[in-house]
Amino acid sequence: MLKHLPNLITLARMALIPWIALALYEARYAEAFALFALAAFSDGVDGFLARRFGWTSRLGAILDPLADKGMILAALLALVMAQVLPVWLFVMLLLRDLSIVALATHYNFFVRRGFVPRPSILGKLHTVLVAALILVVILDAWQGWGLDSLRDGLLIVVALFTVVSGVDYYVQYRRLPGKDAAP
Repeated sequence: MLKHLPNLITLARMALIPWIALALYEARYAEAFALFALAAFSDGVDGFLARRFGWTSRLGAILDPLADKGMILAALLALVMAQVLPVWLFVMLLLRDLSIVALATHYNFFVRRGFVPRPSILGKLHTVLVAALILVVILDAWQGWGLDSLRDGLLIVVALFTVVSGVDYYVQYRRLPGKDAAP
């Protein structure tokens, strides 16, 4: 039963997505901060458990990045709608994530059936940086600590890593073996 724990944690994170977005949209920043921090922490926990105990699965490899993307994009959209973050950041991340999903889908259906995508180190770092940016923005909106410089610095770093990690995924998919390779 414990082998399913990482997937259950991922599903719980997915269930938090609408509550995070609603709390942000309604400017309930203390609640949004707690929920988003919990969701971000759970991402690390499910990954640790899956790797540490070998509780990995094809379902988990698909659900985990979808939960991450959903959590981040929903939070960003709510923060853009609240005019706390710029629209260009949401569009940039959305295009990156759609491109990565399209690459993985194409590879799975047209190149190698049963392909399970793996996150890259740059992709994981990108997720951490975006989560940090979201937490800083929520914290500043909630507490009013004047974290503008930190937010602006993180915005630049996130924009850079969005491009770099997106290109990295593209390069990785170009290097994957083709149809004739053994599974």
